[in-house]
Amino acid sequence: MKYVAFLRAINVGGHNKIKMDDLKKLFVSSGFKNVETVIQSGNVIFETPEKSIKLITDKIEKKLKEFMKKDIKVFVRNSSELERIVLDNPFGKTEANDEIKTYVFFLYKEPAETIKIPFKSAAGDVNVFKKIGSQVFILVKKTPGKASSPNSLIEKRFGVPATARNWNVVCKISEKASG
Repeated sequence: MKYVAFLRAINVGGHNKIKMDDLKKLFVSSGFKNVETVIQSGNVIFETPEKSIKLITDKIEKKLKEFMKKDIKVFVRNSSELERIVLDNPFGKTEANDEIKTYVFFLYKEPAETIKIPFKSAAGDVNVFKKIGSQVFILVKKTPGKASSPNSLIEKRFGVPATARNWNVVCKISEKASG
């Protein structure tokens, strides 16, 4: 079965640097097949007969900890699940531009409590408009002179670790994984 792993905070802003070749080798040495890294920010497509997302995640996180000497959260999704999300396109006709950014947040696990959606940030620049499974879809309105980073808002509100990818990146990864 084919999966995609989204690694949190890898090669972003100069932190937790790992060469994509090393990342690929790490996955291969873990017994995964047809391993392919996508974009420099820690996205890996791979195959394994294992069906338990938890067991796969635990295996990857353990290997990463051994290699990087720190805990790195990994968000594993079945490629079919990712493909369904892309085909359903929660963003509809809304496209990212200079004023609006479109993001998918992958939650580490289901939140302990149900969060009422939609909701907006206090400043109104972040609109959390949909949740499908363990994915949250948001629009971020760019404000001149202000760098909007919705990561802490999402993690605080949902009470679980999360990692984000922009919608275009998710679409590209899904296309590669299903191809």
